[in-house]
Amino acid sequence: MLRILLVDDEPNILRALRRCLADIDVREIDAEALGFETFTSPEAAIERSDYQAFDLVISDYRMPSMSGVEFLARIMAIQPDAPRMIISGYADRDAIIAAVNEARLIRFVEKPWNDDELRRSVVSILGGPDKEAPRRAPDGGLDGRLVERDENGGIWISDDSID
Repeated sequence: MLRILLVDDEPNILRALRRCLADIDVREIDAEALGFETFTSPEAAIERSDYQAFDLVISDYRMPSMSGVEFLARIMAIQPDAPRMIISGYADRDAIIAAVNEARLIRFVEKPWNDDELRRSVVSILGGPDKEAPRRAPDGGLDGRLVERDENGGIWISDDSID
């Protein structure tokens, strides 16, 4: 069973995410089943992650007690190999850069999400036929910043200029 941790301070969003992702055909990811654990409290999710390994962690960006970036950075310290994704309705360029740098995100998805696209992303992350192969991006830049991918497919955007 592949386990997915979902964290959002809005229970309705958690139910919608779970419903959407439950429609994934597990044969696409070569798994027996998908298991979901949902939390409205990032602190409770962190506590749970001390005892349960997750194959994917999906978090809201803006939560009352801590940001999704802070939450995912803490999860990364506990489970460094678990891919991390943020879903947010409050995406701005600086937030995306911070999320990518601090939490080594594999995806940043805007709310409202497209169900089919979200499912395809999760299938890709968890090992479907189009699984993202580990790779290192060629030197490139985001406003002069160096952009690289690590061995897990995470994106790193350096504050150092490539000039």
